[in-house]
Formats: sequence, structure tokens, C-alpha cells
Amino acid sequence: MDNLNVNDLLPLIARHLDGFAPQTLRGTPYLMGPDGARLAVHLLMGRTEWIVVTGLYPMNSPDLRGRSITVTTRRGPKHIARKIVRRLLPKYLRDLKRHHARAALHTKRTGLVATLAALLPGNTVTAAEQEAVIRWRLGCMYGVFEVRDHDASIEIRNADRELAERVAYAISQRAE
Repeated sequence: MDNLNVNDLLPLIARHLDGFAPQTLRGTPYLMGPDGARLAVHLLMGRTEWIVVTGLYPMNSPDLRGRSITVTTRRGPKHIARKIVRRLLPKYLRDLKRHHARAALHTKRTGLVATLAALLPGNTVTAAEQEAVIRWRLGCMYGVFEVRDHDASIEIRNADRELAERVAYAISQRAE
């Protein structure tokens, strides 16, 4: 493929990739796929017969680095699509799915922490990557909630029945 223009090549590749469509954002060509999959495509420096395809992750996933493959353009778009499906997508989509699952757990945890913080007077919240701790005190009533992605521990001391019931109800609603 002489005088290769990646923007012209993307629709041809996308025809052979289920669920992917070409898109250009700020001058960079991408193949956008299902569930937020995003593949950046560009020429290998100074080599028009090779392209680099990189699977990109959302910006809020610094622990994941993009996965890349280099593919020749000489054999055509169908060959490029096959290489993407075989060499790039399995690991990239697995990591992307794990990221989405972690993000969903984090969102659920954040919602529970916000609900408990609104219910409990005099609270302080300490949040980390995978856990949040809420400490509260009102007179002789006090408690500690440790909320992690997969479980939570609760300690309430000297609380009246109404507060304990409101907390239990809030937790049961967020658990569903």
C-alpha cells in the first residue's frame, strides 16, 4: 500500500472487526469498539508499510499501560484485522473488562460512603484506592465503618435504635 493514509485505511479494517468503527479525534485516527474499547492506529516512524495499533485504556486507569502490536500493511486490511483480533484484542479486552469491573465496585463503594456520611453526624472520611473509613461521634454515640470493594465492617457503640435502623436500611439499599 503505497502512499498510505491511515484515515483511509481505518474503514477498510473496521469492516473486518465486529463492533468497531473508525473515528478521528483531534487528528488521531481510532477504531472505536464496544464497551469503551479504543484502538489508536498510526504509521510506524518513517515506515509506510507498517502500522502500530495500540489498545488504550480510560484516563483513570494509571495502572494499565496500552497494549500495542505492529502489523504490515502490504497484505491488506483483512490481514490487519485478523492480526488485531488474534494478537491484540484478547488481552486488551480482558484488561478493559477488569478495569470496568473495578470501576463499578469503586462507584458502588463511593455511593455507600456518601450515603453513610450523610446519615452520620460529626463524621470524618478517610479514603484510599480500595477502601474508605468513616469515623463518627455524637456525644456518647460513635462508630467506625470500613468499606472495601468486596466487604464492609461496621462498629456502632451507644447509638439509639433509630440511627442504627437508618444505617442498616441505607446499607441494605446500597447492597442491592
